[in-house]
Amino acid sequence: MLKLLKKISFVNKLYRILSPKSLETRLQIRAADDTCSYIEEHMMKIHSESSRNAVIDRALENVKLKGLHLEFGVFSGETINHVAKKCPNTTIYGFDSFEGLPEAWRDGYKPGHFNTKHKLPKVNKNVVLIKGWFEDTLKPFVKEYKEPVAFLHIDCDLYSSTKTIFTLLKDRITKNTVIVFDEYFNYPGWREGEYKAFKEFVAEQNLSYDYMTYNR
Repeated sequence: MLKLLKKISFVNKLYRILSPKSLETRLQIRAADDTCSYIEEHMMKIHSESSRNAVIDRALENVKLKGLHLEFGVFSGETINHVAKKCPNTTIYGFDSFEGLPEAWRDGYKPGHFNTKHKLPKVNKNVVLIKGWFEDTLKPFVKEYKEPVAFLHIDCDLYSSTKTIFTLLKDRITKNTVIVFDEYFNYPGWREGEYKAFKEFVAEQNLSYDYMTYNR
């Protein structure tokens, strides 16, 4: 009887999650519909990819500029190690506080989410981790390293953090800089996150850009 009750409880919970009446589900459906509309308007002629790593690979294949390879939002190190393996002769710089989100992002992501409890991930030999908040670590970095940004991976979720990146790198982002966003769209509130910070940046700097691919 106990096993049966547990199964019934699980089924009821699953139904609440998957039901069209679930607010969580309806919000995601709305976000997906909005994303599809954006893709139809801006990305219909480009080839999409089936995974995050495939997007990263496509981006790296199109890096023509000699310059810095940067990642913002390292967390477990999975993506930065993938980049490092693809670019064994290039130093990849990874920025992260490793203390989690500095502020709430969206439902389910409170301040401190993604906190690694100060444990840095194991990374490849050609990876350099820079621990701290972006506004504290990126300022001295750009003073020391004068090269343009060749490859930029933004995986920091928040509008404010992405805004800081673009503000401090505005003189290093140039023609042929390749930028990959991890949370550009397809989640509730996406127009207020990394997407918004990027749109503001290109408008302020009067820049044009082309979309290369996206994760379908």
